[in-house]
Amino acid sequence: MNRQYRHRLLGLGILIWAGLLGVGCGSSGGLVAVGGGIVLSASPTVIEADGKSASVITATVTSTGGTPSPIGTQVTFTTNLGRFSNGSTVYTIPIGNSSGTVTVTLISGTVEGTATVTCSAGGASQTIQIYIGNVAITTIRLSASPTSLNAGGVESSTITAMVTDSQGNPAISGTPVTFRTTLGFFSNKQTTYATQTGSNGVATAVLFAGDTVGKAEITCTAGEVSAVVYVEIKYNPNPSPGEVANINVSASTLSILADGISSTTIQAVLTDRNGTPVVAGTPVSFTTSLGSFANGSKTYATTTASTEGSAKAVLFAGTTPGTAKVTVSSGGVSGMIYIEFRSF
Repeated sequence: MNRQYRHRLLGLGILIWAGLLGVGCGSSGGLVAVGGGIVLSASPTVIEADGKSASVITATVTSTGGTPSPIGTQVTFTTNLGRFSNGSTVYTIPIGNSSGTVTVTLISGTVEGTATVTCSAGGASQTIQIYIGNVAITTIRLSASPTSLNAGGVESSTITAMVTDSQGNPAISGTPVTFRTTLGFFSNKQTTYATQTGSNGVATAVLFAGDTVGKAEITCTAGEVSAVVYVEIKYNPNPSPGEVANINVSASTLSILADGISSTTIQAVLTDRNGTPVVAGTPVSFTTSLGSFANGSKTYATTTASTEGSAKAVLFAGTTPGTAKVTVSSGGVSGMIYIEFRSF
């Protein structure tokens, strides 16, 4: 067998081996894994059968090792209803980023039904369904429970929207719904909250009282229909304690002898953003750069022991003169004080 013939057989063997392992040649000229999986998502999952409404479909394609498929990998989408932005029911697009994601837009036709969109890449495939139909919203019944909150940002009200279509039936699951408020904030810390209806046509949002007293106007919108409900946010002379926002640190004396026995009591008062003392039992940590606490360590853990939000630790001087930096921490918030250890 001559050398040229052996080289041809070796090349054929490599191609057969690559085919058995599920690899192909990418545009870069290297071997590219094409197994793996596809994760699909669509937003929204319900669109009007008006010939123009659209849903954005995102595919995340991974190789056999779970890593994102390489740039240039061809991804094909097909649909049995509606059309893609290229005007066809088939759309092929290469991956153009290192995250292995591609997006396409499905545009509704005027025929009602469920569009099954199939995404294929390198032998893997996945499907997702988008409902196309008469989803015109005619009614939103909006309620709030409770309808009155104390200012301070801690208390909350659940806003419930019952969305129905022109036939009086609950809106299709996945119908987009948006809540907006003029006071307070939703669970996403914003004044606007976007969600979707469930299988019963209901969408909810949680409104938290902010610091501003007044009447919150909450507007819910679905399709072309809106509804309004009001929640009163009142002044609260005794607000419920919130999370730690401030730590005020003081000491019984700021200067002690470095004699190994002198001490000073460090007191920390923890309050929330409204200046209200935090609840008793809130964890507090004391640390010092010089000297030690009553437990013989440079760190002392305790909790607030009263409704005043205070915690204490006794700091003992060592025999080394200097300035001790005492830090008090709780819930990501800290306060500091400096104690002088003097030699005479």
